[in-house]
Amino acid sequence: MFFLSLLKVSIRASITQKGAFVCDLLLMIFNNLIFIALWWIFFDRFKEIGNWKMADMIALNAIGLGAYGLMRVFFGGVINLSKTILNGSLDIFLTQPKNVLLHILMSTSYPKGFGHLLSAFILIVIGDLYSHVGSILIGITTGALVFTSIAVIAHSAVFFLGSVDIVAKKYCESIYLFSLYPTNIYSDMLQIMMFTLVPAGVITYLPVELIRAFSYEKLIYLILISALFVLLAFVFFGLGLRRYESGNQFSIKT
Repeated sequence: MFFLSLLKVSIRASITQKGAFVCDLLLMIFNNLIFIALWWIFFDRFKEIGNWKMADMIALNAIGLGAYGLMRVFFGGVINLSKTILNGSLDIFLTQPKNVLLHILMSTSYPKGFGHLLSAFILIVIGDLYSHVGSILIGITTGALVFTSIAVIAHSAVFFLGSVDIVAKKYCESIYLFSLYPTNIYSDMLQIMMFTLVPAGVITYLPVELIRAFSYEKLIYLILISALFVLLAFVFFGLGLRRYESGNQFSIKT
């Protein structure tokens, strides 16, 4: 109940400035649709890439944009997690009898996330993907969890390495960009990286393969590997928390 209330407050705070919210929403949708239009031009000329057609590309972007948007709306606190740790603001959350990581993740919501989410649903309409809505929603959910988990792991590196917050941010941004491209365009070694070090393939490629040829084995595999990333995030953050030395800022959050 606490986390639902926290999420409600965070989302409400993110949309208080209605004019700015609407502008951000429309600009984000426009930007995403321009990106899809470029792919449309490409596939109009070359028809397919690695046995993927335009419909597969639309599904991939719907999942990638939806997952990233869901992460920014529900778990926006992860974006500045490293700064929270470095500037001592983590102490604020340590005073609360709640799960520290979840509290941080759900303490902030970004309005631009709604633009990504709406873009995803627009792509479902454009691509006539109604029959695959269930698989797409599963992909968006698992993708958001993997996005968040990888971001937690990257930003938690500051516990061990110090001020690497800029590197962590750039790394997370690169995963988002890679997730909007099909993994099968890369060489074998890069494909391995796309499922491990830069798990863009887990976020979008696997869900699209589930749509292209559904099987319960693929579904279970997608859920299990997503759960593994979530587990790794909690473990890595927990290990870092043990090493945490309180900053010089301390206050009680009310």
